[in-house]
Amino acid sequence: MKLSWLNNSGSGSLILFFSGWSVEPEHVGFLDCSHFDVAMLHRYDSFDIPDGIDFTKYDEIIAIAYSFGVFTGITALSKINFSGEIFAVNGTMKPVDNRFGIRKMVFDKTLANLNEETLDQFRKNMFADSPSYETFAKSSKFINNIDGLKKELEFIRDNSEKGSSDLSKVQKVLISKSDRIIFSKNQVDFWNDFNYVLIDGGHFPFYGFKSWGEIVQLCRQ
Repeated sequence: MKLSWLNNSGSGSLILFFSGWSVEPEHVGFLDCSHFDVAMLHRYDSFDIPDGIDFTKYDEIIAIAYSFGVFTGITALSKINFSGEIFAVNGTMKPVDNRFGIRKMVFDKTLANLNEETLDQFRKNMFADSPSYETFAKSSKFINNIDGLKKELEFIRDNSEKGSSDLSKVQKVLISKSDRIIFSKNQVDFWNDFNYVLIDGGHFPFYGFKSWGEIVQLCRQ
C-alpha cells in the first residue's frame, strides 16, 4: 500500500482516502482540500497502512473508502482500531463476488487480458458519459505500470475472503446509479441494512464534487 499526500498543511482534520484500482493522485487532484489534510492510500499489496501519518496530531480523522478501497481500507483500519467515521463510495466488502461485487468471470478476464488497451476500456466503463472519461484520461499523465496493476488485482483476488467483518463504523454509503464496474444493484444488495444514498454518475463519481468538504458534508447528512 502506497501513501501519497494530496494536502499536508497542518490542518487539525485528516481525510484518509482509500482509492480504487488504477486511480492515482492526478485523478483526484482537482478536489479542493481546504480545511483538511488528505492522505491518499493506493496501489494495494497489503492491508498495512504505511508509516508517515502521525495520527496523534489530528483532532478529527475521517476515512473515505472508494471502490476496491472499501475492502482494503476498512480491513486495514480494523487492524489499527480506527475510531473515526468511515464513508464508503461505490464498493463493498466482497470485491470479487457475483452477487455483491464484480462478477468473478469479469474479474478473472480483466486480470488475464490486462494491457494498455483493456485498461483504457476499463476506465471508459468507469463513467456514465464520454466527456467525464476524456477529462479523466487527460489527467493520466503517468506511465501505466501494467505489471503493478496486475499484482494489485492478484492481491485483491487472493485476499477477497479475508476482509474485516466489522462494519460498525461505516456511517454512510454512496452508490452511483450508473455504476458499470461494481453494479449498483450489487452494492445496494450488500449495503441494504446500512445508511446508503444513491447519487448520479458512474463508478468514478468525484467530478460531481468540487471539494473533499462537499463529500464529507453529503455523507454526514
